[in-house]
Amino acid sequence: MPQVMYHSGFIYSLETALKMLLDYQVVFLGEQHHSAEAHKAELDLLTGLYNLDPGLVLALEMFERDVQEILNDYLQGKISEAEFLERSRPWPNYPKDYRPLIEFARLKGIPVVAANVPRRAAAAVARANRIAPEVLGPDGPYLPERPPFDSRKYYQLFQATLADMPAGGPMGHAKPRALYKAQLVKDAVMAAALDFFLDRRILFCCGHFHSDYHLGIPYQLRKTHPGLKIAVIAMASVVDEVPMNRLSQLADFFWIPDE
Repeated sequence: MPQVMYHSGFIYSLETALKMLLDYQVVFLGEQHHSAEAHKAELDLLTGLYNLDPGLVLALEMFERDVQEILNDYLQGKISEAEFLERSRPWPNYPKDYRPLIEFARLKGIPVVAANVPRRAAAAVARANRIAPEVLGPDGPYLPERPPFDSRKYYQLFQATLADMPAGGPMGHAKPRALYKAQLVKDAVMAAALDFFLDRRILFCCGHFHSDYHLGIPYQLRKTHPGLKIAVIAMASVVDEVPMNRLSQLADFFWIPDE
């Protein structure tokens, strides 16, 4: 059985760690998108937390706000899986990595939040180098009323990752600051997408950069809901890349997969 390592260095069984997570209202699992270990962790967390709290809500970066109704229709059995997949723009690795989450949610009646801003909106912000409803066009209503909250540390981390980003793509050749604004829009929209469910426990699966160091989505969420209890889980596979004195800042828990 997998284990989760608490930031103080103690190792807990999954059963004990799940009970510890009940102290938090929003639990983020920062994944590496093509990591089989991360996707197994997501399903284990979803099933384990649901067994302890049937009121659980699942939120996903992998679906965008404008397909929420389509996702709801599939979860409620109103449309077929084929129609759902045709209309919801699933990620290429959906069948192997995210379908188990959706199917478990459908089976158990777990609400799923399609949290992300549409890619076209993020690309528009990057091109315009400006965050405003009119820049997002038809996706403007997804933008919170307050501008996204900035963070110098987050910007520094974002700059450090740009060298690893592929050239081109939907963001084109935007300047670093413009790309960062698009990143802030994603985080702010994903945080705001949770507003309706903050009276319930939420498991949020996202790319780890959106939750590492309690920045990204947790940062935006805490700025608007300062009393919210938020836990961040990181995969233990990232530990080798992080200095020991920064581990407790990176996440509250570290997921240790099966040997």
